[in-house]
Amino acid sequence: MAKNIVKKSIDFPKETFEKLEKLAINRNQNISEVIRQLVNKGLNLESSREDIDFIADIIRQELTSIYRLEDIKEILDKQTNRLAKMLMKIGKINTGQLFLLINMFLKIIDEADEDKFDEILEKSMRNGVKYMQKKDFQINDFLQDVDNLKNIADEL
Repeated sequence: MAKNIVKKSIDFPKETFEKLEKLAINRNQNISEVIRQLVNKGLNLESSREDIDFIADIIRQELTSIYRLEDIKEILDKQTNRLAKMLMKIGKINTGQLFLLINMFLKIIDEADEDKFDEILEKSMRNGVKYMQKKDFQINDFLQDVDNLKNIADEL
């Protein structure tokens, strides 16, 4: 037997021991080898957790030593306000485009077709609302489903 090995007797619940036996058979190893590997994995995992916690503490300390919580909040508030203003501008541009498009259609259609246009506009707005209610993860699939987009357009 190797010099750096310490022999210990360990008691396992019967259920645990049976699982170890099955694992040893599946791995084509003896139970001692399986137990050593599992213990080593557990120790490595625990060591990694301690390292991660230690690193996180260092990062937290560094951030709080450089920035006060109020400073971080102020920076985030400024960025949030900036994003909100950008979204408002995008909304204004899109609304302007919508009314321009409506105006252009009204100028090129006959008065007899205005009722049909009103119906198309109403359905388009309902489809726009449905689109805006979709979750982020649904948008890509929705936009890539060309057949569905064509069906929606044909229904107008």
